Amino acid sequence: MKEYTKDELAVIALDSLQGFEYKHKARILSLLSHPAELLEDEKKAREVIYAVVKESKAKTVALSLDGEYVEKRLKNLDKSGVFVITSYSGDYPADFERVDSPPLCVYCKGNEKLLNAERKFAIVGSRKSLPDVCFLARDHAKRLAASGVCLVTGSAGGADSAVVEGALPSGNIISVIAGGFDHVYPAYNKRLVDKVAESGLVISEQPPETEVRPWMFPVRNRLIAGLGRGVLIVSGKFDSGARHTADFALEYGKEVFAYPYGIGITSGELCNRLIKNGAALCDDAGDILSFFGIKDETEKPVELDELSAKVLGLISDGVDEADKLVKALDMKMFELAPTLTDLELNGFIVRIAGNKYKKVK
Repeated sequence: MKEYTKDELAVIALDSLQGFEYKHKARILSLLSHPAELLEDEKKAREVIYAVVKESKAKTVALSLDGEYVEKRLKNLDKSGVFVITSYSGDYPADFERVDSPPLCVYCKGNEKLLNAERKFAIVGSRKSLPDVCFLARDHAKRLAASGVCLVTGSAGGADSAVVEGALPSGNIISVIAGGFDHVYPAYNKRLVDKVAESGLVISEQPPETEVRPWMFPVRNRLIAGLGRGVLIVSGKFDSGARHTADFALEYGKEVFAYPYGIGITSGELCNRLIKNGAALCDDAGDILSFFGIKDETEKPVELDELSAKVLGLISDGVDEADKLVKALDMKMFELAPTLTDLELNGFIVRIAGNKYKKVK
């Protein structure tokens, strides 16, 4: 079990109490000379609590803050594999001190050192991102993470999952979940979140038993924006959750990047609007690496043989269906399949709906 100071224990206990708001908890702490008074000075604790919340609720809170409750709380956290970094901890990230309503507690699973990594960058987008966008996000995340950039994202499908999958091999990944660890959302992504906890870091500002509520997602997004030195929006409608992340990033003075989209693509309207309003256009991981002053040494040129080059050219010209390619090249499908696979594995094309292919580089 992780060891905590008296101040940390008091904040953990206070934050765990359900039924009253963040502003009440923050106000209670502001009226104390140090948080440990909640556990060490019963008279002072009652005085402060009764000054902040209604008497009926204050009585319950005051009675809960004792050694037995704290010990039980710590055992439950330890049993769940969760450790806590509080706003009074020495390793509390300075990035959070500059966000709106800095979390009193950061509940963690994984490598806590990533919270204070020097180079952190957020990448977010829609769970309904197009397949080729997910491919690019995964590839860019892999290159950035391999170059030493710690990526910050959410836990949804689509873009978030692509970023996680790309960064997992290096371990340079932080996934911020909206609810508590006992209620990972969406449930189908719990296995991927567990993998992040093994290789990188998963965090939440909600106690583990907290069920997810709709309001928690935009609130969570302020932490994603706050942690990254910049943020890349890879997809999203204009009113999507990614917009909240971009807005927070701009509010905090962070650099905003966005993928460019063609006219009429709904899932890219937020990106185009951001670029129109001054966001940096990003179409390669090198754009982000340059932002950090890092030389891109992850991309090694792949020499294409004559057939691969011809197939790539046809796909680029609109001959994008497998049957059309076979006909244009006068080949059998089993003869062409290895070339298509190699082009896909090397990141030149991506398979999309309808057994079609799209050139991505």
